[in-house]
Amino acid sequence: MKIQTTHVVAAISLVLGCSAAQAEVTGRQLKLSQSAFTDDFSIAKTNISGSVELAFGPQFGIQMDLGVNLLNFADETATNFVTHGTYKLGDNTALGAFYGLDAVNGGRTDIYGVEAAQNFGTGGVQGYVAHAEDGGGSGTVLGVSGGMVMGNGVGIGGSLDHGSFDGTSLTRYGLRGSFGLGESSKMFAELGALNTDDGSETYAKIGATYNFGSNSGLMFGDRSVFNLLPGS
Repeated sequence: MKIQTTHVVAAISLVLGCSAAQAEVTGRQLKLSQSAFTDDFSIAKTNISGSVELAFGPQFGIQMDLGVNLLNFADETATNFVTHGTYKLGDNTALGAFYGLDAVNGGRTDIYGVEAAQNFGTGGVQGYVAHAEDGGGSGTVLGVSGGMVMGNGVGIGGSLDHGSFDGTSLTRYGLRGSFGLGESSKMFAELGALNTDDGSETYAKIGATYNFGSNSGLMFGDRSVFNLLPGS
């Protein structure tokens, strides 16, 4: 399935421009990344995504994510849409529940679960556990990620995601370094591996994010089964 660039931009712009009369837009993010296996760069993925975070008072809010994944190795375009409901226990702590839809080549996978996040100083950690199902089976996905800014805009971080689907397991882990380009944008690079029942493959990833809104970023990351292949 082919997708035109104008359609991608229009869809992301819709998410980024989303608002409600009773809600305050507290954060928005645009992200672009490219990842590939290091031993075969034809097995690659390009991700373009946009997110918006809305607050309904000091405690309740929602976050919506829209992503487009260009799967070079399969010559397919996959899409992902997720809605998070969030409850803040304080300025830096939040609990959430989410529901998402992954779609590719006429098929769909529903993913839903719970998550938690804790920010501290110049860093933070978050984790999630989810159930995924499609017409042919189901599975469990879970993960944890975290990072911090060391100084002068230089940051480090790491992530671990695991999926188990009808007897097949995938585990992806990565280490990330980033460099801030002002208060709102940064570039990052990641190196990691995807472990499957057939062995392990190393991947590399580069990308950039741009945040705008009253917050410096989003409380939660995007949730998708596509995050396992390859990179996040």
